[in-house]
Amino acid sequence: APAGGLVGDPAPLARRSLRGATSPALAQVLLSWRTSGESAGDGRWCQASAPAADWNLRTCSAYGGQPQEVKVMSFNLFWWYLFGQNFRNGNGGSVGRLIASGGWQAPYDFMGFQECDDVDRVLRDAGLDAEYHAVHGDHAVAIAYRASEWELLGHGMDEVAEDRPEQWWGTRGALWARFRHTSDGKTVLFVNHHGPLPVGTGGRCGRHATAWNLLKTIGTHVEDGDGVVLVGDFNADAGTQTVSEIDSRIHRVFTGSSFGGVDHIFSNCGNEHVVSRRNLGNGGSDHDALDVVIRL
Repeated sequence: APAGGLVGDPAPLARRSLRGATSPALAQVLLSWRTSGESAGDGRWCQASAPAADWNLRTCSAYGGQPQEVKVMSFNLFWWYLFGQNFRNGNGGSVGRLIASGGWQAPYDFMGFQECDDVDRVLRDAGLDAEYHAVHGDHAVAIAYRASEWELLGHGMDEVAEDRPEQWWGTRGALWARFRHTSDGKTVLFVNHHGPLPVGTGGRCGRHATAWNLLKTIGTHVEDGDGVVLVGDFNADAGTQTVSEIDSRIHRVFTGSSFGGVDHIFSNCGNEHVVSRRNLGNGGSDHDALDVVIRL
């Protein structure tokens, strides 16, 4: 089950805004994961509790400071086909070329890959292996980050969902990592997820449980002042309860078009902080690569 404990509900404090003169201690209390009495998942291992009604991450920062412009990518690489030896065997490095092209004028800070069995190969194909380090997760998800600009503070993998029997490939997780900028000290929590099957169902524990477990991952690892970015192939489009529930607690800033729009990027900073959004095409995958530049 997802890691992390629960924090008692400081109800009077939670109704105060995170803007303005919020103290660091109070801000951390407000960010801390708190739940209501509602649950979903019918007693299965992936059962989840709903966040408290007033818990959300739809505020850019606990307090002021200079914004940090961050460029992120989300990309499902269709590994078994595009890189499989009996199929396209790397497709001549097409994914690497697309990533290199997307970051040519302005380098990526963070990239979240799904269906990625070997992130180091992807970085080599893109000519980025000397510049980027990787965080390897279970379930073929990975994070790449620009090591000259960001220091890795911590990372982990929380189990959040499971495929249903009729399309079972296993359990599904959320790979999280916290980073600190090497020059200005800005911190970011970056989370990468590949959602359960069948598409749109939320998997074995359902749509609400998957959404709440993902939110719990963020809520139990976020710290005061963090910019938050959640990316992935959620196997759920914007009209599903999974995505709408996440969107009610953290801003959805971009959605792709593959499979009806199952790839998403979320942030605690809303659309007014987005500098650019791009759909880069698929590079041979069955999903498109998405990138966003956002001021956190």
